[in-house]
Amino acid sequence: MPDHRPYRSAAAGRTLLAALVAAAAMLSFAQAALAGEPATVTVRAESFDGVTLLPQTEVTTSSTPVPVEGGTCSGTSAGGALYDAVQGNWKAVKGGLGVEVLGIDGVDLPPFGSENYAYWSFWVNNSFATKGACEEELSPGTHVLFFAQCFATGPLCPTSETAPEHLLTSKPPSAATVGVNEPVSVTIGSLSTSSGAAEPALPTGTGVSDGSRTVTPDAGGTASFTFSSPGVYTLQAHAPNAVPSDPQTVCVHSGDDGRCGTNGPAGGVSGFKEAAPYKGPYALVAHTTTFLDGHRYTRTSAPRSITGTVLAHSGVSSVRAELRRRFGGRCSSFDGARTRFVHARCGSGSFFQISTGGAYSYYLPAALARGRYVLDIQASDVAGNGITPARGTSRIVFYVG
Repeated sequence: MPDHRPYRSAAAGRTLLAALVAAAAMLSFAQAALAGEPATVTVRAESFDGVTLLPQTEVTTSSTPVPVEGGTCSGTSAGGALYDAVQGNWKAVKGGLGVEVLGIDGVDLPPFGSENYAYWSFWVNNSFATKGACEEELSPGTHVLFFAQCFATGPLCPTSETAPEHLLTSKPPSAATVGVNEPVSVTIGSLSTSSGAAEPALPTGTGVSDGSRTVTPDAGGTASFTFSSPGVYTLQAHAPNAVPSDPQTVCVHSGDDGRCGTNGPAGGVSGFKEAAPYKGPYALVAHTTTFLDGHRYTRTSAPRSITGTVLAHSGVSSVRAELRRRFGGRCSSFDGARTRFVHARCGSGSFFQISTGGAYSYYLPAALARGRYVLDIQASDVAGNGITPARGTSRIVFYVG
């Protein structure tokens, strides 16, 4: 495998840059000729020194091209998925040799040329991408990773010319659901960021964290955990001079307590009275992750997905959304059946279902037009509770334009 660092001289010309794009080492890409089909994928972006810019985020791509400075990018490509995942918070410029992504979520790298010392490395399913980001069309379930890569010393790369040198990988846990104090393990591997090849041993200092403690993998790369309390735990490997692994989640339950898909107690135990399901205020609490309350978006930066979670004492049975728009004295509401905005009386709209569980994600078919928007989230649980309306959680007011 050839060295995948970008060439340092701008005089290298079009031939060397074409080879660079083919290797997908630097995030410089031509516009896609043919778009693929929309797909649900995950995107993650890592900055220098193991700092996560974008946690692993699930998005559903769209056939609508996304804008770059001086051009567009296929909405169903890896570039389109990145644009959606960071809600347009990137810097992408089209020049004479194609489109170059220079910034992701506020971290800007220098353009290709003699002063270039770092670039955004682009991987798909733990392998070098074989095409540019706007040409790399994605299949359902694809994992896309961008990370900042040094190849010379510079303002953001003061001590190393090749950093990070390793990319940590992780296999799914030995079980996605376990009981309290039952063992579960995750296996970690390491790839060279220069060659893409598997490395014979993990980097020195590799540890797997569950958020509160770190476990050192054994010689085979396996880290084992037990959990004393129910909940959802995220396992991720870190090491010096390495890109962190994809996060893996484990759901921990205490018998049939209703967590992790368990049914809850089927009957009482002799001598004990089964506790009644909780009912009362804040039995369910919504948390929307894509839209910010009170925020003003441009038409190109407004999110295209309604994404978030509902926390509940009992299992969530349904999540519904209502999205209303007002502009120029006229009002409309998103119709879930017709998948478009329709005329509505101001202050009223219709709810449409977006999930039957605690996590919800609904991708809007088109970019939002200018106006004032109100997003309401309703949910119910198996105990019959509903969400108490609250600004900033179950009600989000934002602006586009």
